[in-house]
Amino acid sequence: MKMPRLTKKHYAISGILVLIGLFVFWRLRASAPVYDEYTVETRDIQDVLELSGKVSASGIATLRFAAGGFVTYVGAQEGDQVKKWATLASIDTRQLQKILEQKLNLYAIERGTFDQVQDDYHDRTSVGNVDQELRRILEKNQYELENTVKDVEYQDLALKLARINSPIDGILVHSPVTVPFVQVAATDNWIVVDPLSLEFLADLDETEIARVRVGQKVTVVLDAYKEDKIETSIAAISYAPKETTTGTTYEVKLKLPREHMDKLRVGLNGTALVVLSEKAGVLTLPTAALKLVSGSSAVTVLEQGKYVTKNVVTGIENDGLVELVSGLGAGEHVYLVK
Repeated sequence: MKMPRLTKKHYAISGILVLIGLFVFWRLRASAPVYDEYTVETRDIQDVLELSGKVSASGIATLRFAAGGFVTYVGAQEGDQVKKWATLASIDTRQLQKILEQKLNLYAIERGTFDQVQDDYHDRTSVGNVDQELRRILEKNQYELENTVKDVEYQDLALKLARINSPIDGILVHSPVTVPFVQVAATDNWIVVDPLSLEFLADLDETEIARVRVGQKVTVVLDAYKEDKIETSIAAISYAPKETTTGTTYEVKLKLPREHMDKLRVGLNGTALVVLSEKAGVLTLPTAALKLVSGSSAVTVLEQGKYVTKNVVTGIENDGLVELVSGLGAGEHVYLVK
């Protein structure tokens, strides 16, 4: 049987059909979803609570003069190491001494008046014949004498407080003066910090207080030293709350190891990562691979060439990973539409 001869028309129709087929295939492929692939892996995982806070110190002393005065001696500058009881500054005592002498004179006068009143009314008091008027006179005399005694004692104390001494070993972190022969006010202060008493204080929201307890492991990451991880634990949780603009919080105290003290400074900001729970060798999956279906966690898996949804049970979650309690096994793959 003789085969029909192909003409140009037949070739043209064949080419058009091929192009149509390629176009349909491209459209089908372009419309098909593209998936990211994830693998279930065995890892260690922790449930971590992040708390913001800053470095403070438990050994800190704020010192000031009882009254202002003229500084005659400066014993240390800001940043200096100071020993316990070292004199940081002293003020001119000449004026204080003169006032003390004046108070002593007033006391002497008042003492003479007191003795004279006792002598004047000796006869009436010795026989117990003390009427209301006499009782008031004697009481007033006694009070006036006691006031002059207190004036002398107060001025003597001010004279003794004309020097500021550090009550602790530490670093002078603030001083209102750098040179002597200047005036200071009663509100000017010197601050000494014991560098070995540095601690990290963090704010804990009241909604999280049931999850945190003394002794839990904590990793402190300071903004100034993001690469350094300071391992410590919770030393104390305050009983009294403090009101903030965001609500009620409690102060969490974390002791800082001594090996980090050389680079730490009061006021450094950072984050405390409190380990609430941890599990070793559990199945994990990136949280990005999960989706929520009817209120339950689910993933997309490939079964017999088809993508299907499968429910899973999850556990603790941290740092982009979630624990898989059930539903998948190690090495299985899940998919997520890009």
